[in-house]
This record gives sequence, C-alpha cells and structure tokens, in this order.
Amino acid sequence: MEKLLTRGLKLNRDLRFIRRFWTIVETVGSYGFNELADTLFPDRGPGLLRRFRPARRDLRGLDRPTKLRRLLEELGPTFVKLGQILSTRPDVVGPVYASELRRLTEHVTPFPFAEVKSIIEKETGRKTGEIFSQLDEQPLAAASIGQVHAGVLRKDNTRVVVKVRRPGIVETIEQDLEIMRFIASRLDEPGSPLARFRPVRIVGEFSHSLRRELNYMTEAANLNRFAADCRNDPHIKVPRVWFEYTSTRVLVMEFIEGDSAAEVQSSPELRKKYDLEKIAGYGVNSLLNQIFVAGFFHADPHPGNIILLPDNRLCFIDFGMMGRVGASERRIFLRALGCMMENDIPRMVDFSLKMTLSGHFSGDRAALERDAADLVDANLNLPLEKLSLARILSDLLKMLREHGLALRPDLYMMFKSLITIEQLGRDFSPQLKIVDMIRPFLAEMKVGELDPRRMLRRFVGDLGENVEFAQDLPASLHAIIRKLEAGEISWKVEHHRLNEIEETLYVTGERLSRSLLLAALFLGSALVIVAKIPPLWNGIPLPGIAGFLISGVLSVYALWSDHRQRTKFLRDREKRRLEEELRRRDY
Repeated sequence: MEKLLTRGLKLNRDLRFIRRFWTIVETVGSYGFNELADTLFPDRGPGLLRRFRPARRDLRGLDRPTKLRRLLEELGPTFVKLGQILSTRPDVVGPVYASELRRLTEHVTPFPFAEVKSIIEKETGRKTGEIFSQLDEQPLAAASIGQVHAGVLRKDNTRVVVKVRRPGIVETIEQDLEIMRFIASRLDEPGSPLARFRPVRIVGEFSHSLRRELNYMTEAANLNRFAADCRNDPHIKVPRVWFEYTSTRVLVMEFIEGDSAAEVQSSPELRKKYDLEKIAGYGVNSLLNQIFVAGFFHADPHPGNIILLPDNRLCFIDFGMMGRVGASERRIFLRALGCMMENDIPRMVDFSLKMTLSGHFSGDRAALERDAADLVDANLNLPLEKLSLARILSDLLKMLREHGLALRPDLYMMFKSLITIEQLGRDFSPQLKIVDMIRPFLAEMKVGELDPRRMLRRFVGDLGENVEFAQDLPASLHAIIRKLEAGEISWKVEHHRLNEIEETLYVTGERLSRSLLLAALFLGSALVIVAKIPPLWNGIPLPGIAGFLISGVLSVYALWSDHRQRTKFLRDREKRRLEEELRRRDY
C-alpha cells in the first residue's frame, strides 16, 4: 500500500483516506472497469481490481454506460456531480454515455432539523427564533451538498427559502477530488487514449466549479451580479438575498411564488395559464443578453431552474453554477456563426478551431472543411422556422469530437446553456427562431468593432502605458550611455549605399508624418461626434462627418501616392543596379 501511494498519489496517507481510495478501487473493479487498473498501475494489471472484490452478478446483462451511471451513484456525491458535468460533454464521453449520465440521481437522506438550526445559529450568531417567525422542519429538497427549508422572516413577514450546507460534505468532497486528480494525471500521460481531452484540466475545472458551489456566499454574489445585469429587463424577476443572514454555509433568499417550467411542460392545464410564446421569447432573449452583452450567464437553465410568474415574467433560480465568457471568446463564437451563415467554410473552420482546447489542428484540414461544409448544408439551407441553434451546436461538437478536438470548458458551458434554453423555448413556442434572434448581436458586434468611441477608449486606455514608457526613456538612454562610456557596447558599421538609406529614411519620415496627421484628424472628428458639436444633422455633428470624409479622401490619396513612390523607388533601384553592373564589367 505504501509503495502505491509513494509511486504516484502524493496525498495525505491517513487511514481514512486510504480506506476511501481502496473503496473506490474495489467498487470500480466490481463493476468490471478493469482497464482502469492498467492505466493506474500498469505493472499490476486488471487482476489487482478483481483481487479485492469480484464482479457483481446483479450487473450482468447491463451495458457499460448503465454500469458507469450506477457506479458513479454508488461512489457518492462528488462522483455524481462529475457524472452530471460529463453528461453535458458528449464531445468528451460520446453521445451514448452522455445520454445515460443524464439519468444520474442523488439518493440523499435529509440531515436532522436540529443540525439545520445549529448551523444557522452558529453562522449568524443569533437564535433561529430571532430571525424567523416560521422555519419548516420538513425540507423542500435535499441534495448532496445541502438542503432547502421554507421560512418566514420575523422582521417583515417575507417568505424565504433557507439553504443549509450538509455537515462534513467539504471534507468528503476534497478527499474525492484529490483522488480524482491522481486518476486524471495517469489518464493524461502520453499514449493514453483520453489524453487529448485533457483530463487533468477537466478535473481542475470541475474542482473549481464544485468548490464555488460549496460556498453559498459565492452563490449570493452571483445572484447579486445577475440582478444588476438584468435590472433593465422588465420580463425577468431576480430573487432578493438577505446578506445579513447569509454565510458560506447558509443562504437566505426570497421565496418565489409561481410554477416551475418543468411543471408547466408536463401539465396541459398550467400551459393554458401562461402566454408561452411570449415567455419563450423573453427567456431566450434574456440568455442571449447574458452571454453576448454581460458575459455572465446562468449555466444551468434547465426547466427545473426557471419559475414562471402569473404576469408572464420568468425567474431564474439556483445560481451555484454560472458561466463567464470573455469579449474575445464571444467575438470568436459570433464570427464562427457569421461565417457559417455566409457559407464561408475556411474562415468558419478557423474560428471554430480557436474555440478548442488546442487552438489549432494538425490533421486533415481538407476533411475538416468537408465536414464543416456538410454541417452548413444540413442546417442552414432549411427554412428559417426550421433552423435550430441546438442542432447546429450539437453537430459542431460532434464534428470536433470526430476530428479529435475538444471545446474549451467555458465555451462548452455557453453551448450547453444555449442548447438547453432553445429546447425549452421550442417546447413553449415551436415557431421560435433563435438563429434570427442572434443576428442583432452579430450585427452589433460588427458595428462595435468600427465604433470610433471604442477606438478612442482604447487609445486613452493605452495612453498611460505610453506616458510611462516616455518617462522611463531617459533612464534607459542614460543606462545605454554609461555602458558606452565603460566600453561595454561595441558595434560594427559597414557602408552600403548610404544614398538609398537616406532616401528610405526620408520616405519613411514623410509617411509617418502623414499618418500622424490623418490619425489626428480622425480622432478629432471622433471627439467632435462624441461631444455633439453643432451644427447637427439628424443628431450627428456635421463637422465630425466632414472630418471623417476628408480623412477618408486623404487616406486614399496617401495610399495612391505611396504606391507611386514605391514604384519609382523600385525602378530607380533597378536602374542603379544595372549601371553599377555595367561599370564593373567595363573595369
């Protein structure tokens, strides 16, 4: 045992950890996944697993995806959470395994109400009776990480839900995560068939996500930011958080009166209660704004996490899993989608590769472009009402997986959210045109890249660094001069056609001066437009428009003039070369 630990685990070697590690090893062996032993302990072989626990007879006849699901359920909450994450990654585990892992359930017994009260009182420093006039003993829900109770605040009689973290769950999960990291490190070694999917990185992302889910202050902060991002959307309701009663182990938030989207989906009576076509549009548009405007979105918008309100508003709940996607990633995705719509296959492939873990492709580029063209033909030639973003994204993931490529985790969360919300939206409104709803965001991105205000902000943003460089320049020059005086710098100069160098410097200086003047005119025009200096035409300053037109004309003239000078320079240089060659021959 000690030898196995020192060979690769590098973990805490207390008795509790060793017992948990070998429980996992034995359970994996009993489910017939003996090839794992070859990867973890290649010199021992699969017999190592069979030696501790024989294969179970009750699993005979089950296929491997089903065995994997039941194995994860038996191993406990950390592995169930991992399975739930993998169920959203068919590009990693394949569609058959992903479909089976979606059936994962958590068989969790609620912990006693006395412990609930004890945790609340310890975290808040107050008796539960001082905070709540009512706190239900029977939980609304019990999960592996925590459980939820309904209550009423004493100070204003507001109905709330109280989430309390399960005692001891942090220690259990941390121990399992350390074992997962060891297993992933072995699967990530050269020669492993799973190495291309970066298992160490997947476990790292999973660990980060799970640790954030364990901290209810993080969820409260997520909810607070989400509320700020949605403050101008009248169709979205965001629950309130009581931060004075919230901590890492307790979360107190507003109780939302309404019907979950899952209940509405399955009830014909409830479907009549709402304008589902409007709700579908509100929900999809909200998620698109979360992704493409705020860059911070609900990463698990399944029907159980969406509440419908009587006035046809929506309320997202459960903010433990949120996604973040940067401006660069958003632009890459929108550009890939735009190229797809324009049938520009090579550029679509280029942008798609930028969304993968590796960022490049060393395989058969022609085959990849052929499959991309097939994807476009199979999806974008359909009538608009038949276009499905979910199908496009699913086909794109399938194409990447078939060519040994895996999507970056942050972008996959975005894909998953878009797929989930469209499926719900299509259930509520079959005529939903989500691809059409994305077009304004694509157009806004293209216009935004040419926005002079954005260019000006970038210029002003870099101004501080440029000023700092200018301030450091004298010290740098002084250091160079001191080295020259000390004889620490030497150089060699050879004379080769100084007249050409002089001419080149003259042309370069002339071009630089012209470029600076054009840039000044362009920026001045932008400032005039931003300041709205009259006279105005349809709200746009005429001097600014005139400035842009003049700078445009001068730019075209400058390019034409540069072309003429370049042509003359090359012609004169060739003439001098021929004359010099003739002189050498005469000599």
